[in-house]
Amino acid sequence: MEPITFPDVGRALRAPDGFRYDAVATASAPSRVRALEEIVRATVESGDQIHFPWLSTRAYAALFEVVRQARSGRLRGLTVISASLRAEVGLLVASGGVDKLVTSFAATTYPAVRPNTILAQAIRDGSLEVEEWSILALIQRVLAGALGWPFVPAATMDGTDLPVAAGARPVRTVLDPFGEAECTVMPALHPDVALIHCPVADWHGNGVVFPPFAEDLHTVYAARKGVILTADHIVAPDELRRWAGHVRVPAARVVGLAQVSFGAHPSASPVPVRVDGAAGYGEDYRFLAELGRLRTLEEAESFSRRWIDPPARASYLGRLGRERIEHLVAMDLDESWRIDELDAEPIPADVDSVTLGERLAISGARAMQTLARRSGARTVVAGAGLSHLAAALGRTTLLDDGYVVDLVFESGVVGYIPRPHDATLSNTRNLPTARHLGSTLEVLGMLLPATPDSTIAVLSAGVLDSHGSANSNRTPSGHFLVGSGGSTDIASRVPTVAVVAADPRKFVDTAEFVSYHGAKVAVIATDVGHLSRSDDGYVLSAWFKDVAAGADDALARIRAATGWDVRLAPDAEQLAAPSAAELDYLRAIDPEGNLIG
Repeated sequence: MEPITFPDVGRALRAPDGFRYDAVATASAPSRVRALEEIVRATVESGDQIHFPWLSTRAYAALFEVVRQARSGRLRGLTVISASLRAEVGLLVASGGVDKLVTSFAATTYPAVRPNTILAQAIRDGSLEVEEWSILALIQRVLAGALGWPFVPAATMDGTDLPVAAGARPVRTVLDPFGEAECTVMPALHPDVALIHCPVADWHGNGVVFPPFAEDLHTVYAARKGVILTADHIVAPDELRRWAGHVRVPAARVVGLAQVSFGAHPSASPVPVRVDGAAGYGEDYRFLAELGRLRTLEEAESFSRRWIDPPARASYLGRLGRERIEHLVAMDLDESWRIDELDAEPIPADVDSVTLGERLAISGARAMQTLARRSGARTVVAGAGLSHLAAALGRTTLLDDGYVVDLVFESGVVGYIPRPHDATLSNTRNLPTARHLGSTLEVLGMLLPATPDSTIAVLSAGVLDSHGSANSNRTPSGHFLVGSGGSTDIASRVPTVAVVAADPRKFVDTAEFVSYHGAKVAVIATDVGHLSRSDDGYVLSAWFKDVAAGADDALARIRAATGWDVRLAPDAEQLAAPSAAELDYLRAIDPEGNLIG
């Protein structure tokens, strides 16, 4: 092919410098690069609302700097806003500077989801307030703030006990001006400051963030003061033009930019495209496990002295060590799960020894397969924990029969295939397998209501009642548990399989707190068998033949576990014992037994 040449116009271009976009043209762009400690000190004040959004990468270095300045006594009365908080909540509580959380989920998440004891104690003794929303509701409130709307509809929380806030319930009922129905609305949310990390930014403050966007970056425009931005790698403004399509943080909204190597640690920072000088990295599960083991304020204090108080970034990275950092960088490479495969010991599929977790995952998978075939589902939303493994196993079993469904994670990951050796739902090594990467607003706020007849979900629950409604927000004594996360929004939209152990502690007649409404809970998958919704309540529709001696035995077990007057479905069937193939799959994904036991 001949190269394209352009004719010489024969005259000089008027004002030629006005059309340049190279390094010379952008050299005068002011640099916003400063030390992170200086930016936080100049921007964050006592009483501020700080947004720490859940993204593909998270601004942990900035959050830890806020914690450090709170520990020094400079910051008091802070509110931290985030759709999802992990074990770092213990450090926020121990800092003495945080009085309130606004969230949908706050728990220790690794190696498995459980209540955070430091958080729970702070709530019980009254030193911390938690305002509870669903994930979608919190995202929509920030979006409304970004758009300048005073309020926004809150439909997915209808029929639940959310939201929860001190004083008057922060939602109102109004008449739809374009119809005759009433609708629930909630106020816009305007944080004072947003903390965002990105793999690469230019020195002017334009930041690149890669999908999935999860909670998304609406806070960039909603935050009153603007964004404190950290970046692993800083380039000249003209260099950033090649990634302009990935810039989600405009310099106009950045109050300060700090170059912080591994500024997202211990979270991941995926870099799916080649960026010269910038490398992605995976989540540091070892660090998250250490965070998760903190049970008291004294333990959080000791951890903070070691990891938070030293201001030099070099000392932080030095404590991580070169070998650990190299492993985290390798985790962002496609097919990096094969590194773990080299060290893995083969686990034989002993079908005579099945854990409770394995049986629950298999029960959920089989219920999902039946519901998918019956409804013609094309999409399956996977919840956290065992429900994720159930959905993953159900997908691969359906695929063996030539039936294809897309797995969806609420962060915006659509059509992914779980990789071996990591049962974590947010495993970034699954991202290269996805067919679409979007956001939580796109999945929960758009995809689900647009596909109610072709999407189903597999979710977990703390406690279920006889109406199928779930409680993941409160313990039996009424204290905060972990929060509803996205389950409120998912179960309100699509038919759902709830995966719950047949344990009297897991079932009540009527839930004291409703995290998600049970109207669309089609099947309850237990380790004894399946309960399917009927016109007269739930009926036993299937039971494991290796658990119960027969239908009557299975029915007696289910009645004892639930306390409900469960009947036997006319077409009830036996379920085969867990197979070697099912166990092989589960043990390949979760070889350490973090979820399956």
